[in-house]
Amino acid sequence: MQLTKKAAAVLALAGAATAGAPAAAQASDYLDPCDLRTKIDELQGWGSDTSKNIIVYKATARESSHFEGVVSRGTTQAKPCENFWPSEHDYHWVVFSGDGEFVRKGDGGYRNWAFFGVFTRDGNVVDFHAR
Repeated sequence: MQLTKKAAAVLALAGAATAGAPAAAQASDYLDPCDLRTKIDELQGWGSDTSKNIIVYKATARESSHFEGVVSRGTTQAKPCENFWPSEHDYHWVVFSGDGEFVRKGDGGYRNWAFFGVFTRDGNVVDFHAR
C-alpha cells in the first residue's frame, strides 16, 4: 500500500506530536501507594520539568479538588507495597498551570496525597497558585 504525500505528512505530524508530548502524558498505569512522591517525580519527568503544579491523591478526595489550566490528568491504580494494600485502589493525578484548591483528607503522609508546585497551606486546605 502506497501513501499519498498528504497522508505521509499527516503521519509525520502525528509522530512529531507524540514525540513532543509532555512526560505527564506518558505516565505509567500504576503507582506505589506507599510513597506518592514517586508518581510526582514521574509526572515531572523525574525532576526535569518544574514548570507546572502537580498533585496525586486518592479518589475519595476528588470532590474536594478544583484545578485550572489542566495540562494533563488521569486515573491510575495502586499496586501493593510493603505489605500495604490501600482500601482505595484508584488515585487521580493532575498536572496544571493555573490556580487550584485541594482539601487534604486522611492522616497525612504520602499514602493519601502528594503535591508539587507553588502553593500555600492553611490547615488541610492547599491553595495552588498559577505558574
